[in-house]
Amino acid sequence: KVPPLVICLGIESYRTHYSTMTTPKIKLTYFDIEGVAEPIRLAFALADVEFEDDRINFSQWSELKPKTPHGTLPMMTIDDGPAIVQSQAMLRYAASLDKTDSLYPADKMLEVEQAIGLLGDFTRAWQPNLYLAMRPHLFGYPEGYSKTEEGQAKIKEMRENFVANELPKWLGYLSDMIDANGGTFLCGSDKPTIADCMAVATIRSFTKGHVDHVDADCVAKSNPKIAAYVERFCALPEVKGRYTTGLGASQ
Repeated sequence: KVPPLVICLGIESYRTHYSTMTTPKIKLTYFDIEGVAEPIRLAFALADVEFEDDRINFSQWSELKPKTPHGTLPMMTIDDGPAIVQSQAMLRYAASLDKTDSLYPADKMLEVEQAIGLLGDFTRAWQPNLYLAMRPHLFGYPEGYSKTEEGQAKIKEMRENFVANELPKWLGYLSDMIDANGGTFLCGSDKPTIADCMAVATIRSFTKGHVDHVDADCVAKSNPKIAAYVERFCALPEVKGRYTTGLGASQ
């Protein structure tokens, strides 16, 4: 049976009306950096979903932190509802709004989850090298350690060692995954999934020149295939022109 609104509005107007009526009001709050919110932002962009990209300054965090469920960002609200946290949940939610079902296709679920798991392992392997400078107490060092001569030397040693010896390994795993799945994106499709949103954000973080002792060209030098993959993703119409630094900025 044809809905009455189709008769009144015509099919295209009906689709527009239905889309407007069912699109939720989304607000995503995070710092004014890419970080862990960037995969979510990319997924919304690829799904053509409008959202409020609420970017706060670090100076605002002390006031906002007690108002968050777990004292963390990113944080999301949907239709002014209760605050939602955990970036992975938000990423999958963004995929659920994709009308093409290409961001998290049912027939590629295992491939997508495997890639996301690998990227999580990659991130956890890198984190001590990054956060020793910011939160040394988490790694058994005293506050202020990163400002000491010993601390600065230790951070330099760890980061240079990771880039030289560990980064090629992780990029190689991702490159092998792309090759095994057709050579375009991580999960065997001509369209990216949320795994690619996460991968591109993770890889780009090594290439923006903002981390001491990490050469901005380290990815391109270590694995040209991965560099080309990031450039390919950033050339997508929904992403093109988004970045001004790092891999993909030339697109």
